[in-house]
Amino acid sequence: MPSLCVIQVRYATVVTLLVLMIVVVFGAGMDLAVRYRVRDEAFLSVERTALQWSAQVRSDHVPRPIPVSDDVDLVQVVDARGRITSSSPQTGRARLSRFRPEPGDRLRRWTECPQGKRCVLLTADRISPNADSPVVYAGAVEPSILATHDLEYVIAAAAFIMTVLAGWLTWRVTGRSLRPVQRQYQLASTTSHELRNPIAGLRVQLEEALLYPDHVNPRDTIQRALSTTDRLEAIIDDLLLLARLRGGESAPHEVIDLGALVAEEARTTSHPVPVDVRVTGDVRVHGSRTQLSRLLSNLMSNARRHAESGVIVCVTSGDGLAVVAVTDDGAGIEPAYREQVFERFVRLEDGRRRDAAGSGLGLAISRDIAHAHRGTLRIEDSAHGARFVLRLPLMEGRRPPA
Repeated sequence: MPSLCVIQVRYATVVTLLVLMIVVVFGAGMDLAVRYRVRDEAFLSVERTALQWSAQVRSDHVPRPIPVSDDVDLVQVVDARGRITSSSPQTGRARLSRFRPEPGDRLRRWTECPQGKRCVLLTADRISPNADSPVVYAGAVEPSILATHDLEYVIAAAAFIMTVLAGWLTWRVTGRSLRPVQRQYQLASTTSHELRNPIAGLRVQLEEALLYPDHVNPRDTIQRALSTTDRLEAIIDDLLLLARLRGGESAPHEVIDLGALVAEEARTTSHPVPVDVRVTGDVRVHGSRTQLSRLLSNLMSNARRHAESGVIVCVTSGDGLAVVAVTDDGAGIEPAYREQVFERFVRLEDGRRRDAAGSGLGLAISRDIAHAHRGTLRIEDSAHGARFVLRLPLMEGRRPPA
């Protein structure tokens, strides 16, 4: 299976190339369409001017010089002998063109490009089919959009921006879509690694008992195997609980006296390190007793594991929140690792040394339980040791003491 980064690169590359082909075709079509439209409108303006002055020639009302507009500034009237009978000031004394329409071809348009000068759009209108008919020439300098490549530069810049934007958006969207897959992949990889160690240890114990039955105490082997099995069972149970929490599976909720629940967990958890519970006021929340008990048990077990002499648990309320602060007097946690410890299977070096059998899932489960109860669980600054602070919404109608 290709890595997720490779998949992301492939999708972004394919979409970028596809968008590039589309914008190139569309840009070329737009360039041709714009150029055709501009040229056609310019020729129409030139033709209208030629027809207008043809009518003036028929009525013999042609001024000298011929006044012109800003759009069409080149006008000449040439007789059958090729002599200029009238013209606009901009044409000078030279003829606009040597081309003369045939008697049966009254109106013609074409483009002439003098060397070193911009091209000129020309129209010739033959006054009549007679051989001695004069011809009216009208012309205009080619619009700059046709004479330069500015339009192509604009279209190319727009195509480049659209292509880059499409590639970037595809990269971001694909990355966001693959993020859950990446997390599941990492979880599967980490889980397999965490399960492999106890399974490998169990296998070694059993193989040793099988190969050297005279040198192995069966009772000790069975006890070690059961201990390893207990660890495997704990890891699997924690993974199932995490899956239920992150899958949105709801548990029965009830009104819970948070202070009483903390005191109960402190009493039922046997450990040589004492826990000092301090409750201020009547703090009640609405939630799952089983899940909150697990959360509090995880926090107190973690604090006892790292404490030097004791753990303090304070239960208070304020600003519509129930607050449980669990503080130990151990070495504490560096700020750089305060978020990392809530990830699955993450155990710092001190934690591995103090409890090698831990699964590394307790704090991840605790934070997910807090989130499931619309609360938060963070590590905050403390003068000594680590301070885990749980905040949960107070039960509706319950207010903190004055």
